[in-house]
Amino acid sequence: MKSTIQGFIFDLDGTLLDTAEDLRDSVNVAMELNSLPTFSVDDIKRMVGNGIKNLITQSLPNDSNDQRIERVLQQFKTDYASRYMTKSHPYKGILATLNQLQAKHIKLSVVSNKMDDYTQTMIKHYFPQVNFIYVTGELEGVDRKPDPTLTLQAINAMDLAKEHILYVGDTRVDMQTAHNAGLKSVGVTWGFRSQKELEDHHADFIIRTPKELLSLL
Repeated sequence: MKSTIQGFIFDLDGTLLDTAEDLRDSVNVAMELNSLPTFSVDDIKRMVGNGIKNLITQSLPNDSNDQRIERVLQQFKTDYASRYMTKSHPYKGILATLNQLQAKHIKLSVVSNKMDDYTQTMIKHYFPQVNFIYVTGELEGVDRKPDPTLTLQAINAMDLAKEHILYVGDTRVDMQTAHNAGLKSVGVTWGFRSQKELEDHHADFIIRTPKELLSLL
């Protein structure tokens, strides 16, 4: 039977790229500037996924006011702007799999909660040979995932029916995004969250290596 899957929409952090160390280092610079406790990579993996303001909010004491959150957020942004491609790298097997999918004329897109300018730059830097149909990060004035707005825009740009696209991500936010956009979801276990989180949020498929994406075609 001919495959009905003709496209994939990917999350970025924890799915295509391991960005946890650079995120941790910049969070910790901001924490140290404010004489606050620092975090491990595992801590960051548990907190990332809902945009950087949410990441910073979770990093601060519960009684932090908006002014403090904004100040620390700006400190984080200043450091991350010069660091975000220092230790970050594609997960093992991702590039080869993307190339194989592209060779099979599978349409590829990226929808991330990372700031859009970082998302665009990182995709161009780490995947210059991959022709993504649509790439977006968080945009001002547009609700971030799990809101489906940007994912629906990706679907439209790919010019495919929803039943021919799978959404691929590593967190509950991604599984919720797929559901909200009317897509089936693929949870990846190599990213920032546990298999249990993916199961608890009703991943349609769970894979352990990038090459398993080919088996979904």
